[in-house]
Amino acid sequence: MNILTRLRLERGGLTEAERALADVILTDPARCLTDGAKQLAARALVSQATVYRLCEKLGCTGLADLRVRLAGALESFRHENAGVDVNFPVGPGQDGRAVIDGLARDLAQTLAATANVLDAAALDRAAELVLAAERVDVLATAGNVAFAQNFRFQMAEVGRAVNVPVDEYEQRLAVASADPTHAVVLVSFGGRGAIARPAARSLAERGVPVVLVASAEPTPLDEYARVKLALSPQENHARKVSPFATGLSLLFVLDALFARCFVEDFDANLARRLAYYEGIVSLGGCSGGRR
Repeated sequence: MNILTRLRLERGGLTEAERALADVILTDPARCLTDGAKQLAARALVSQATVYRLCEKLGCTGLADLRVRLAGALESFRHENAGVDVNFPVGPGQDGRAVIDGLARDLAQTLAATANVLDAAALDRAAELVLAAERVDVLATAGNVAFAQNFRFQMAEVGRAVNVPVDEYEQRLAVASADPTHAVVLVSFGGRGAIARPAARSLAERGVPVVLVASAEPTPLDEYARVKLALSPQENHARKVSPFATGLSLLFVLDALFARCFVEDFDANLARRLAYYEGIVSLGGCSGGRR
């Protein structure tokens, strides 16, 4: 995860002095690349001990390590904070060009934000759980079902069956019949779905691995997840034009999970997919090349 993004997300769990220091860093991260501990502490009106304590909480060995990580994170963090209102990227009376430009800026910012919160180690672990499972179920609701079904389709193209139950009874059945040899990918942005929390609790209690795809901010489901793949938390749940950002963030994460599974056995998966496609074309009604 981008260290600046992490600092902003974890700000609420810091002490008052650490929050003051975090605010100084987030307000002008570029300046922090040259500041020493004394200068940073003075600007935040905190002790130098607070500087080193925050470094430790961020997993840095010291201030020099923090500066190295800040330097590597700065450009992508700026893209994440490009100043676009992701809830209202379009406005009243705009013409086609303005709508196109507004959405382009919105989605570019969303991609940067998602890349910054999606942890590489978590992605590795999620792929490991999915590939080791005898059965994989993806639980999603409302507009997220289409993204789950796309993931199912991608996995089918490399010979791996994924179940995406749609109606509530089928979802409950999938949860009830799951065991520790299975894996469940649970998609719930904020953990508000009707069955999301009882399902996550039941699965965790029975030792079923849960790959949670949810907001990078804390959710009620986090405690039940074996691993969490974070979505960009920038978009408001209720007050927005449409879930443009959330939809793209979810597509990004599920595509990343598929791609990580794919590259685990790249050559065999590619050969399998191409062979499947040739078989589809041979059935007729589907062109195998450009016209």
